[in-house]
Amino acid sequence: MINKLITIVIPCKNEELYIDKTLKSISNQIRVNKLRVIIADANSTDNTRQIITKCQKQLSNLKIEVIDGGSVAVGRNKGAELVTTPYVLFIDADTELVETDILLTAVDKLDNYELITCRTKSSVNTFKSKLIFKVFNIIRKYFMTKPFCTGVFFLTSIKSFKQFGGFDETVTNSEDYLLSRQYSLKEFYILPKHVTQDDRRFKYMGYGKFLKMIFKNYLNRNNVEYFRKDINYWK
Repeated sequence: MINKLITIVIPCKNEELYIDKTLKSISNQIRVNKLRVIIADANSTDNTRQIITKCQKQLSNLKIEVIDGGSVAVGRNKGAELVTTPYVLFIDADTELVETDILLTAVDKLDNYELITCRTKSSVNTFKSKLIFKVFNIIRKYFMTKPFCTGVFFLTSIKSFKQFGGFDETVTNSEDYLLSRQYSLKEFYILPKHVTQDDRRFKYMGYGKFLKMIFKNYLNRNNVEYFRKDINYWK
C-alpha cells in the first residue's frame, strides 16, 4: 500500500557516513514492500555510490534508483520529475526514520493534508545539538503563522508540489522552507513522530552563526532575493 502512494527522493553528495543508515531505516519501516527510493547523487567522490550499490542488493524491499543530481534543490526537483505515485517524500541523506511506523502513520493522514512533516531529534548526544532541535520543534509548532517544513521530512502531494513550482533552484539555502510557506496551515500537519539528523551543519557553521542565520531567514521570509545570496551554508 505504501509503495503505491509514496516515492522517496533523497538529494545526495559525499554521504558515505550516512546514506547506509538512512536507507536501512527506510527498509525497516512497517509494511514497506518494493518502495521506490530515488537518490539524486551530485557526483559523489567518496564511497557513496558503492554503498548505495551494496544497499540495492541487500535491501530487497526497496527499489533504489540513482540519478544525476546537482544542488539540493536541483536534485530534489529531478527526482520529483520521475515520481509516478500521488505523493513524494523528500528526506535528507542523513535522515533516519528511527520510528518504524512513521510512514504508516503518515499514510493515514494523506487524505486530509497536502504537506506533512514530523518532529526532529539530534542523532548526536550533545546538549547543544539536542537543544537546537528542541527549540526548532517548539518554534515550528507554536509560533509560525505559515507552514515551516524542511527537507529532513517533507511529504507532499505531487499535485501541490507541481502547482507551487517545486523547489526554487535559484536560492542558496532554505528552498524547502520557502516552498512550504506556500501551503496553507490547514493543509499542514506535524506527525507526533520523530526522525533523527546529524548536527554537522551546526558544527560547520558554528552554533551561534547557525542560530543567527535562522533568525535572519525569518526576518527576510518575504524577501526571496535575500535567500539568493551565498552564505556558504552548503560545503
